Amino acid sequence: MALVSETEIFTESEWLEIVNELSLPPRQAGVMKYLFLGHSDKQIAMELQISVPTVRTHLSRLFSRFDVQDRTELVLYVFRYFRKNSRANGCHR
Repeated sequence: MALVSETEIFTESEWLEIVNELSLPPRQAGVMKYLFLGHSDKQIAMELQISVPTVRTHLSRLFSRFDVQDRTELVLYVFRYFRKNSRANGCHR
């Protein structure tokens, strides 16, 4: 199993599992990944080489899709989803 660095919450394999299970398009997955690393909209835009308004559009679509109000709720939603699925599969994460 891959080790998780100090700034990452999920291993690469866990992240790919989440992305697949939530059917995230590549750009939304990228935005969310950097969101989980604590990046600002500007930092996400720089990392993904897109504009800040585009980052905000992706975030808005993610908020709408998962029926959350802000980035904190989005992070909690994904984390709860991961924990629920892990426990359902017999893992005690």
